[in-house]
Amino acid sequence: MFILWILVHTIKSMNNRNFSPTRFLHISDTHLGPDKDFTQHSVNTYQAFSKVLEGIKNLPYTPDFIIHTGDITADCYDDGYKLMAELIAELKIPMYFVTGNHDTSEQIKKYLPMKHSEVLSNSLNSYRFSCGIHNFLTLDARGSDEIDPHGVITGEQLKILEDEIATGKNLTLFIHYPTLQLDSTWFDENMLLTNADAFHNLLAKHSEQIRGVFFGHIHRSTQSMKDGILYSSVGSTGLQFLLNPDQPEPLFESVGQGFYNLVTLVEAQITIKEVSFGNG
Repeated sequence: MFILWILVHTIKSMNNRNFSPTRFLHISDTHLGPDKDFTQHSVNTYQAFSKVLEGIKNLPYTPDFIIHTGDITADCYDDGYKLMAELIAELKIPMYFVTGNHDTSEQIKKYLPMKHSEVLSNSLNSYRFSCGIHNFLTLDARGSDEIDPHGVITGEQLKILEDEIATGKNLTLFIHYPTLQLDSTWFDENMLLTNADAFHNLLAKHSEQIRGVFFGHIHRSTQSMKDGILYSSVGSTGLQFLLNPDQPEPLFESVGQGFYNLVTLVEAQITIKEVSFGNG
C-alpha cells in the first residue's frame, strides 16, 4: 500500500480552540456487478473492493466514517447492492453513500440504510450528519437518463443547500458529479453538472462556511480551487479513467490498481492523502 500526500488546504480559523481531528475515507465508483465474478474492463470489481475493505480493517487507526460518492454498482444491479451490504456488514465504521449515475436512490435506501443521518428528501438520497465540530451534507445530483452522464442540482436540492448554509454552520459537501472543468475535453463536455455555475456561485457566496466539495464519477483523484471553494475527487477502487487534455473520448487505464483518499479535517485545515493498492 502506497500513500501519496496530495493537498493541504488551510482555512481561516474562527478562534484558537483546539479540537480533535475528524478523519474520513473517501471512496467511489466501486461498480459492483450482479455477482462476485463480474468484471469490467478486465477488473473483477468485487475482488477489488474486497481488497479495499481488507486494507481498511487492518489500518493502524480508525476513521470516523467512510463516504462512498456513488456508482456503487455498474448498472443499478439489485444484487450488486446486496453484495455491498454483505461486504460491509461487519465493518465497524459508519458508512455513507451518495447516488451516482449508475445508481438509483430507491435502491440505496432499500439495501443500504444509513444510521446516524437525518433524511432531507423523501424521494432523493439527500441527508445530513455531523462528526465532532464538522457538518456534512449529501446532495443527490442524479438527473434523467436523457442527460446522463451529466448530473443536475435540482431546485429542491438547491433549497436544501441554502437552508443548510443559512444555519451558519461549517459544511462539507458530498456529491457524485464534478462542478469545475477538468481540462479534459470529453469529460468537460459530458460529465459535469448541467447547472454547475449556479451551484458554484451559491457556494462561493459562503466560502467561509464551505470546507470542501468531495465527488466521484471521474475515476481519478483531482483537486481544484476556485473562489475559495475546494473540489476534491478520488480514484475508483478498481477502474481508472485517463484525463488527458484534448481527449475526445473516455479512455480507461485498467492497470490493476485502486485508490481511496484519507481526508483529515481540523478546525482550520484539510489534508487529503491518496492511498493506492493493488488489485492483482
